[in-house]
Amino acid sequence: MIDSCFISIKPWFASLQDALFPNKCLGCGELFQRERVRQSDAVDLSQSLSLYFCESCRRKWTAVSSPLCRRCGVPFKSREGEDHFCGRCIENNGAFTMARAVGVYDQSLRTAIQTLKFKAGVQLAKPLGRMLHQTFQRYWSPGKIDLIAPIPLHRRRFRQRGFNQAYLLIARWPGAGGEKIVRDLLVRQRATPPQTGLDRRQRRINIRNAFAVRRPGQSAGKRVLLVDDVLTTGATAEACAKVLLKDGASRVDVLTLARAL
Repeated sequence: MIDSCFISIKPWFASLQDALFPNKCLGCGELFQRERVRQSDAVDLSQSLSLYFCESCRRKWTAVSSPLCRRCGVPFKSREGEDHFCGRCIENNGAFTMARAVGVYDQSLRTAIQTLKFKAGVQLAKPLGRMLHQTFQRYWSPGKIDLIAPIPLHRRRFRQRGFNQAYLLIARWPGAGGEKIVRDLLVRQRATPPQTGLDRRQRRINIRNAFAVRRPGQSAGKRVLLVDDVLTTGATAEACAKVLLKDGASRVDVLTLARAL
């Protein structure tokens, strides 16, 4: 009886709480009344981040969709035609096999990622991780991946930030396809300056010899999925993929929340 009474007044109490303490949109900074979305429905930015962005700002994002590069996943400017290889991937096939992303790194998705990383907005990891998992299911069928690993932070950066955002995004994944999440598959053995502001060549040089496997042979014969927040030039993903292939991994793919253009 007590439980049923609590359930009946819970929506009323939540509505009162929203009226007294409206949310502040992370995008425009305006106060808004949050919409209640069932977890099973929270499959895109407009629903997943309904607690953090107003309705208008939730629409301000661009999903990555075809036509895109079959390998690196960059969407083509022309919205006509089928998926094909971009010029860079034709010239240099690289170490990882395929990269995919949820959306373009701009507008509200960019704000959400920067809030997670630089403003300790760890509450965003769950809804963003849910979006990422949906994209994973879209491009990789069950049984196609053996190990899922976050791109690691150097221990100094980890101490400063207090968390690795890439790991938080996958920490609650169900693993229904048999894949195993390995938090420390790779280690960042050398601290590097931020990649921001560097061109493609400078990024490759900056990240050279920065990564190593923590336990040699752990990825041998395995299909590995690397996860990060943003893919820009792909230099970091390439460096990690080379290390894993050298360790014996049979294939390395990449999944990120955002793709920078």
